Amino acid sequence: MKREERKAPQGKFRVIWVDTFDHEDGLEGDYDSLDSAKDIVDTKTKGVQMLKMHVYDDTGAHRYEGGSF
Repeated sequence: MKREERKAPQGKFRVIWVDTFDHEDGLEGDYDSLDSAKDIVDTKTKGVQMLKMHVYDDTGAHRYEGGSF
């Protein structure tokens, strides 16, 4: 995923998934709060191997990550 695609819409937090086995990535979704985005990351990566998820804010800054290689 290109760097500019990681940037969330204004006032949102974007969650991106990365399959560390296939080296694919994609958009999980945009969320209204950092806590909501973190909850999605923690829920979707719990007990799952080779999946990482990252949260970016509307400036494109990395705010959180979860999952395992």
